[in-house]
Amino acid sequence: MNATADFGSSTLTALFRAAGLTVLAVGAVLAFVFAFFAALVVGLMVAGAALALRFWPRAKRARPAGPETLEARRTPDGWVVETFAKRN
Repeated sequence: MNATADFGSSTLTALFRAAGLTVLAVGAVLAFVFAFFAALVVGLMVAGAALALRFWPRAKRARPAGPETLEARRTPDGWVVETFAKRN
């Protein structure tokens, strides 16, 4: 009489391998779907920011109140020229 009993271990191994492969495939599909939607959200945010910057009014450069005046004075080391904005 044979003392070892074979309860279909090769069948169980094949079943576990198939189940593991199925879980791996489902996990990969979920990861790709998540990555796709994350990239879609980031792309929409970048496109929205680009659109907002396109139509946002530009900042105007700060200019002096009036025309600039150059003031020069002589010092022992030479001439010094300073700029002042004319006050109204």
